[in-house]
Amino acid sequence: MNESTKTKKALRGSLFALFLCIVLLIGTTFAWFTDTASTGVNNIQAGNLKVDLQMKDANGSWVSAEGKTIDFVKASGHENEAILWEPGCTYELPVLRVVNKGNLALKYKIKINGIQGDEKLNEVINWTISDVALDTDHSLAAGATSEDLTIKGHMQESAGNEYQGLSIDGISITIYATQDTVESDSFGNTYDANAGYPVTKYSNMKKAFADGGSIAINDNITADESKTAAADRVTVKAPTTLYLGAMYTVPGSLEDSNNWAALYVNKDLTINASSKGGINCLDKTEASASYIGGPYVAHIKGEDITVTVNGGKYYGGGTIFNVEKGTLIVNDGFFQVAPDVDTKDYRYTLNCIDGNYKNGTAKIIVKGGTYVNFDPSNNGAEGSGTNFVADGYKVVSEPHGSDTWYKVVAE
Repeated sequence: MNESTKTKKALRGSLFALFLCIVLLIGTTFAWFTDTASTGVNNIQAGNLKVDLQMKDANGSWVSAEGKTIDFVKASGHENEAILWEPGCTYELPVLRVVNKGNLALKYKIKINGIQGDEKLNEVINWTISDVALDTDHSLAAGATSEDLTIKGHMQESAGNEYQGLSIDGISITIYATQDTVESDSFGNTYDANAGYPVTKYSNMKKAFADGGSIAINDNITADESKTAAADRVTVKAPTTLYLGAMYTVPGSLEDSNNWAALYVNKDLTINASSKGGINCLDKTEASASYIGGPYVAHIKGEDITVTVNGGKYYGGGTIFNVEKGTLIVNDGFFQVAPDVDTKDYRYTLNCIDGNYKNGTAKIIVKGGTYVNFDPSNNGAEGSGTNFVADGYKVVSEPHGSDTWYKVVAE
């Protein structure tokens, strides 16, 4: 009896202690075994890309030619005579070389500017630069120096009296350099394979796009609104890859001129753009006007050419990309236009010339992008219900104030 009572009391005490433990554990967390270990990480050091153009001075020493005006060389004993061009003569510049003064491998192009202008005298002068082809990629390792370069001009023997007294001004030699695919990151050495040669001024854009290759716009550029003629057009005349890291702006005043698009595309073009890059042709200067327009972003006219757009922001008057002939492929980007002056809507944001769309020589294929007030799967550009969206993709719409944004996504 006594033992039984003691056992019951002990059991009650154990149950009470267990109850207290449960109460104390409510709202708490268990502690687990832990441990830490750390190591240092090396500092982050950006590479240095720097190129220099050097020339030999009178003493035969190499000095920087950057920012200097260099003279054509006269024959020995005639150094003090005037430089006068006449049929059959040949003049050359002092010997030049390209020096990689940075710690990154680079590729470069040599461009001679000014001498390819419209000056009549230029018609009869043949220019050469050693055996190095102009507008061709050349590579230099970090700290390396190119071969010696000699630039010559030869006046054709056939030049007649109509060239007397003419002159050429503004001749310049420019080295365009960018990263080369030599250094490796954690995944290989192809991360800079598409690095483009920089274009920093509007005055250089016409020649850059005519030459083609890899081009980069990393600083904002605004077109010259006085360039209104067809001859002033920036035309893609050779296959081109364009990287847009900044905005290229075309004034709206050019809309009614013969230079009514930011780009005229006659050869294959691929546009790769960052979130800050794009082309702006939307004229917002007349806020009170009933119609605010601007030039097209691009007019595409080339047999069997392809224009591919990978990202960027694009604003235009009535139309962003106008395809007369060729194929436009849009993978990503943001697109907005002022409403068309006649239809008062946005149906021509992406547009094909009607007859060529019907016969298949003008095509638009949309696989991505966001379009303000324009549904690429159901628009009236080439007839009611026209669908530019590729198979396997669909359009999702959402309101943004008084506008509707249409986004193309994979199904």
